[in-house]
Amino acid sequence: MDTKSIIEKAVDDSLSAIAISDPLGKIIFVNNTFLRFWGYSSKDEVVGRLTNDFWIASDPQTNGIHSLPKTGSFLGELEAVKKNKSKFNCLAQVSISKSSSNEIQYIIFSILESSNQNTITDTIRETENYYSQILDSISDFIFCKDSDFKMTYVNQACADYFGQKKSDIIGTYDIPENKQEFIEEYHRIDSLIFKEGKQVKIEKEPHLGKDGFIRYFNTVKAPIRDQYGNIKELVAVARDITDSEDILGKLKLITEITSDYIYTAKIIDGEIFADWSSGNLSKIVGYTVEDIGKLGGWIKIIHPDDLGLVGNRVSEILQGKIGVSEYRVLAKNGEYIWIRDYSKPLVDEFGKLSKLIGASKNITLEKEAETKLKESNERFKASLEASFESIYFLSILKDNEGTIIDFLFTEMNEKGSKNLGVPKEELIGKRICELYPINLENGFFEQYKQVFLTKEPLEQDYTIPDGYYTPGYFHHIVLPTTDGVVIYNRNISDWVAKNKELETLVQVTNRQNERLREYTYITSHNLRAPIANILSLCNLLKDDPSDQSLVQMIESSAVQLDHMMRNLNELLTIEKDSLSLVKKEINVQKEIQNQLLLFVSDKSEHTKVNVSIPDDVVLYTIPVYFESIINNVLSNAFKYCSHKTIGHIQIEINESEEFVILSISDNGVGIDLEKYRSKMFKMNSRFHPNIEGKGMGLFLTKYQIESLGGKIEVESQVDKGTSFHLYFPKMSRMNI
Repeated sequence: MDTKSIIEKAVDDSLSAIAISDPLGKIIFVNNTFLRFWGYSSKDEVVGRLTNDFWIASDPQTNGIHSLPKTGSFLGELEAVKKNKSKFNCLAQVSISKSSSNEIQYIIFSILESSNQNTITDTIRETENYYSQILDSISDFIFCKDSDFKMTYVNQACADYFGQKKSDIIGTYDIPENKQEFIEEYHRIDSLIFKEGKQVKIEKEPHLGKDGFIRYFNTVKAPIRDQYGNIKELVAVARDITDSEDILGKLKLITEITSDYIYTAKIIDGEIFADWSSGNLSKIVGYTVEDIGKLGGWIKIIHPDDLGLVGNRVSEILQGKIGVSEYRVLAKNGEYIWIRDYSKPLVDEFGKLSKLIGASKNITLEKEAETKLKESNERFKASLEASFESIYFLSILKDNEGTIIDFLFTEMNEKGSKNLGVPKEELIGKRICELYPINLENGFFEQYKQVFLTKEPLEQDYTIPDGYYTPGYFHHIVLPTTDGVVIYNRNISDWVAKNKELETLVQVTNRQNERLREYTYITSHNLRAPIANILSLCNLLKDDPSDQSLVQMIESSAVQLDHMMRNLNELLTIEKDSLSLVKKEINVQKEIQNQLLLFVSDKSEHTKVNVSIPDDVVLYTIPVYFESIINNVLSNAFKYCSHKTIGHIQIEINESEEFVILSISDNGVGIDLEKYRSKMFKMNSRFHPNIEGKGMGLFLTKYQIESLGGKIEVESQVDKGTSFHLYFPKMSRMNI
């Protein structure tokens, strides 16, 4: 708002002489009445001179003016000096205007000739009426209170809000139906202003309206001082900020400079003719009031699509209705500008519509932002619906003590409502824990509450059990918002199933690799004996080709070798679906005898073997494992037999409730168990470096018998022999 233009229009025709100076007394403005009183013809003759050039004050009066920084105002008579040096007495009212930092900006002089008291009274009344009409045209609420918190003035906007007449409000205390805690806070701030004399700005002041809803106001309160500097009243300007559009405009006090402009118009015979506007009109649209008149009136630059709206508002004005309208006008530069226009028709002393006063605001940027926001909302909604996730917006619900007791659905995408099995319209506004108790049972409610309170996001996988609308596996991300949380939820059941399938394939691969390793160990370890045996027999056969017993032994060793190879091939055959090796029924005595045939050598001739196993003992086991276990233990028995005497190997069988126990004992070199027990069955462990071996036999034996569900125990003494006790589970028709 252009303060200088407002002052010029408001006071140029006033009966009071008005002058404004800077804090040092240098005149920056005078009105036409001042020129007339002092006999000057041009403002240029006065502006720039000191105020002391135009009157002579007595010492008390001079002191009174000099004490303005403290008192804020002065009222008294002065002796004025005209341009022709003649003098006259005048009544002067002097006041100061301060900035928000409490520094003096202007000194304002309002002067009347002392000889015309009636004129003074009439002028004061006229001035009050004029400014009252201006204040009544402002959309902000303006009111004054005394130190007892009693209303001394309200403008029309304030009275309209309360639904009462101005005269009914003036003289009353704070509205009784308001909340007590609100009133107590008003009084606290008001008392502070009367005590400290400083302006206070309240960003968000609550008030219980007559409709029972709480509205919020941006309020500025400032002290009003008398001529002695005492605070008698406070003035408050309040703006309703509850509605984002703020349709009552952005005007503050008329003395503040803003981007808005104000205007007046005459109403003659049902037609409206603009007659004045503040300077910012030309800055906004590029035209002055005179320019628009030459164009044929304001109606000529209104956007064609908005003519109907403006026509409706004109009809309301002619009915005496206050109102707001928004429309576009074509600026001088060829661009359309959005205008928000608050206007109020005024009546003359006979009750006839005679004038229009209004305040307008350029809201082009707001409209552009509104359009962009709308486009952004449309994009957001499109993204919401296109998302792979179910998305839910939840707001907190509190009890009377302020404790969060649930969350309310406020928005969601179609995928979200489909996931819950309920139409979106039936979910919005409903309580999530009340509809879906699983949120309490699984602790989701507490997690959501912590996300809101700590502002720390949450990301996790979880399971919905059978019995609910959409059981399965889910992954969700929970993010905090200003009034609750937003949940991004994705069904990962297919992913989990594929992952489990992958894990199964990995297990199969691991089992295959394990079997391949076993195959390698068994091949490299167990086949050495029969191959060595065949080679040894072949060498003997060279010496005596006609020895048929040697041929039979070679043939027997070859048959055993072939049998072992078939079992090894079976080890590598893993059924795709069962992941198991096939168990078979074997005759223990027969398998032992077959294994002994593999140890036919010169060394075996010096070793006696005694087998004490009934011929009807059978096991249900994996043949290749059994052969490998027996082969490894017998190999050690023959390898570490006594060098001093004939070797003895005893093979016998016993039973417990759970196991068939096969014991293989020798009288060989033995093992120092106190020294080597912890290493007995570890890979590459050897206890007799002077005897050939790889240190793999016992490691493989322990692994294989434990795979069958059994165990191996050892007893041994150095130079006395060793006994291995092999525990095989009793017959079971279950594969492993």
